[in-house]
Amino acid sequence: MDIGFYRYSLRNRGGDRVVIDYANSLVASGHSVTFYLKEMACVFHIDKRIQIVNVPCNGRLGFLLYPVFHLFNQDLLVVDIIHLVPCLRLKNPLVYFAQADDVEYYDSLWMRKVIDLLYRWYFGRKEPIITVSQYLADVFSARYHFDKSHVVTNGIDLENFFPDPDPELTRLKEKRKALLFMARGDHYRKGYDLALEVFSKLSRDDENKIELWICGEAIQENQYSFPVRNLGVVDDCRLRQVLSSADIFFYPSRHEGFGLFPLEAMACGCNVVTTEAIPYASQTAAICTAPIGDTFALAEHILRLIHDDHLYKQLRDLAISAARQYDMKISCRHFATTLAEIIKKSRQEQVDNQVKRLFRKT
Repeated sequence: MDIGFYRYSLRNRGGDRVVIDYANSLVASGHSVTFYLKEMACVFHIDKRIQIVNVPCNGRLGFLLYPVFHLFNQDLLVVDIIHLVPCLRLKNPLVYFAQADDVEYYDSLWMRKVIDLLYRWYFGRKEPIITVSQYLADVFSARYHFDKSHVVTNGIDLENFFPDPDPELTRLKEKRKALLFMARGDHYRKGYDLALEVFSKLSRDDENKIELWICGEAIQENQYSFPVRNLGVVDDCRLRQVLSSADIFFYPSRHEGFGLFPLEAMACGCNVVTTEAIPYASQTAAICTAPIGDTFALAEHILRLIHDDHLYKQLRDLAISAARQYDMKISCRHFATTLAEIIKKSRQEQVDNQVKRLFRKT
């Protein structure tokens, strides 16, 4: 197969990691892969056999309109933002790869309405879609009466995420428990404001029992009663060490199509406190789950893990076992066979349409 991925950027986000992992697996299996990008600034490994093409356009609007005037030569283009679909499909075979419900990206009612209209247009055409979870497929089914989603459940790289604590980080936290928060993009959807509210709720009585680690965007280090360490943007190897050295991974997301980071944390032996936005959270006994936006419940979960060593150790053992059920190698094979199925069906439909046109002429 010759597969293209059309996306504005590749950055250090979970969705970008998934796309790169699938692309790496495709080229390793002998397929051709091209990334069409405007920006690239990520720490994830990209196979050298993947062709990277810079889209010559001005800004996001230019990137959106570029496909209207250009034909790509791939068997299939994969696009994971619904905004891009109308322009791309004019000249190119494509599949919408839904990593999230794009309506939930926005707190603006106007933008949510625009995305909802795009979804209604696309799903009304009964064109192919791949979702990263059954939960997301069920959302689209309930809202748009679309029941033909190809579900390829996300996985994590179990060869890269496993317990591997860094002795220096372990020494620095002394007897405190380290609370890790990923401050990366999509502030509203990822609950950045909720995280800051929770940090403020953590009691001064616990200042000697906890410290806060931040990966990604730095936050002010002297605004809380407990220590704050900004660890910056880290690559996969360092992320594994940080997750393995931390005690609690805090992920107060408002919406997720799947949610990779909690599983990666669990695979490294780090307990997870998150919200019901994570599709698998309520089905996994190892995860401490609170209602979306409930900062009191989130803070309470964190405090329980700080004070209850028996609970902490019990959940940690469960977490490692639960994470191993999500293997990215299996996901990659499923993704490749799904693309092949979509391409085969598309070609058959083209042949059928040509035959119909011939019969009409005769």
